[in-house]
Amino acid sequence: MLHLDPTRVHLERAEPGHTAPLAEILLTMQEKGVREISANGILGDPTQASRILGEQLFNKAVEQAITPYDALTSRF
Repeated sequence: MLHLDPTRVHLERAEPGHTAPLAEILLTMQEKGVREISANGILGDPTQASRILGEQLFNKAVEQAITPYDALTSRF
């Protein structure tokens, strides 16, 4: 969100949530939900967010979404 519209982000209100690797908490999350492992419902540490990191993550997500689409449509 910092990358797309930083005016909507209030970093001063950000607080860390559960920061264990996803592999360690995935089963518990699936069975009992996020609140079981994170009192505030947050996974990760948003206090470390930045506009640059957000842009990098956004671009990677778009690339990963487009690649299979491009592969599929290139066949036709």
